[in-house]
Amino acid sequence: MSQFAKPTGFSGKMLAKGMARGHKDFYKNTARVINPTPDDIYLEIGYGSGIFIKKYMSHVSKIAGIDYSEDMVKLASDINKNLVLSGKAEFKQGNTASLPYAENEFTIVAMIEVFFFIAETEKTLKEIYRVLKPGGRIVIEMAYNKDDGVDHTRHVKKMNLHLYSGEEMKNLLKHAGFSEIVIEYYKAFWMPIKGYLVPKGMIIKGIKK
Repeated sequence: MSQFAKPTGFSGKMLAKGMARGHKDFYKNTARVINPTPDDIYLEIGYGSGIFIKKYMSHVSKIAGIDYSEDMVKLASDINKNLVLSGKAEFKQGNTASLPYAENEFTIVAMIEVFFFIAETEKTLKEIYRVLKPGGRIVIEMAYNKDDGVDHTRHVKKMNLHLYSGEEMKNLLKHAGFSEIVIEYYKAFWMPIKGYLVPKGMIIKGIKK
């Protein structure tokens, strides 16, 4: 498994922190679409460093996170230490196809730069639908996608990505039961190691009926 999909060890932690710094514009655009309120109960799948939560979600009612990497549990817990100690946030290691949460538990479920690593997409989306409250929203962000006009062959091979178009994402969310599906695109500058222009990043939002 690529370090991008499952950051592990010291190098994985450094990579996660570096990606978070480089993802500044991704985070800002995703937070705008989520539009969190103090009443929201938030779940992030693939939270990595947890920096997005610290910067944009600390004011919501409750926070949960699940990540494939055990090392990210400690990193995100350390970065969000005050939220964890107060009992407001909890970070777990787990599988997206079997979320360890009750039905109708969250008002928001978000995935930022994660969905293109997911193998069991249908199960994952159905699990998200299950844990969302009626009227709750799913938000998925992907800087790389089939609509951006960029040849991602190298990235697909290097990071084992599965790229999607907006139409494909709409169909996946509809099949899982979501409605009011909206696709937004944004431009951004990503600087993980060297600068990279994101011409058409994608954010998908859907509502549980």
